[in-house]
Amino acid sequence: MSTKDQLMQEIDQAPEFLLEEVLNFFLFLKLRLSERAFTRPSVVAPQANTAPSFLQKAQEISQQLSQDQVAVLPTDLAKNLDYYLYGAPKIEA
Repeated sequence: MSTKDQLMQEIDQAPEFLLEEVLNFFLFLKLRLSERAFTRPSVVAPQANTAPSFLQKAQEISQQLSQDQVAVLPTDLAKNLDYYLYGAPKIEA
C-alpha cells in the first residue's frame, strides 16, 4: 500500500476537526516549501554537495605547511587535548 493510499484511508476514518488541522498543516508545508524554492532553489532540486569535506580541507591545509611548521606541531594532540585547550595537567608518555 502506498503512502498516498494509507493517507487516504486515514482521512476516511478521521473526525472533521482533525482533518481541518491536517489540512492547515499541509497548506503550511506547501507555503513553506514554495518560499524556500524562491529563496533557495537547492531545497526543491537537491544538487551535489560541492563543499570540500572536513578531511579534504585538513589535507589541503597540511600540504601547505612547511617542514619547519610541521616540526613544531604537537604529536600528542589527541592525548593532551585538554592540556592544549584548557591548561589541564599534561599526560606524559
